[in-house]
Amino acid sequence: MKPYDQACREAEDIFFRYGNMLYRIAVVMLGSSHDAEDVVQDTLIRYMEHGKPFRDKNHEKAWLVRVTVNLCKNRLLFARRHPQVEYSELAEYGQDQKDSCLMECLMKLPWTYRAALLLHYIMGYSVRETAQFLRITEAAAKKRLERGRKRFREIMEQEGAAEHDR
Repeated sequence: MKPYDQACREAEDIFFRYGNMLYRIAVVMLGSSHDAEDVVQDTLIRYMEHGKPFRDKNHEKAWLVRVTVNLCKNRLLFARRHPQVEYSELAEYGQDQKDSCLMECLMKLPWTYRAALLLHYIMGYSVRETAQFLRITEAAAKKRLERGRKRFREIMEQEGAAEHDR
């Protein structure tokens, strides 16, 4: 086990290196900035408690993403059993109106499609890596991406029609 001070310094380094990425993953999966902050903090605590060395930086990054995704899944499961989730704050994260619209449409997708699209298209992971993070087969990941894209298009078209009605 690492000394506490060393673990804190390493966690701080990890936060500066990967904190923004982990936060974005959590926000997209959870739809809440407060929950996302909690998940990143919990991820860093898990990192500090993790006693084994990583093979390399990629292994470390993959571990952090996996822990973040798992913690998000746990929160979503809890929220499903104890419904209270609100997406009202989400529009704040878009840089402009188009980004806000895209984010709102993304948040309307079921989390299975949202997570797959986020990992593959936004974070740039391959289909194989996306499947590994989600603990599904590559075929299932491809199908989720296909269905997610289709559903996202449908939502965008509905939102586009809603924009013209205003």
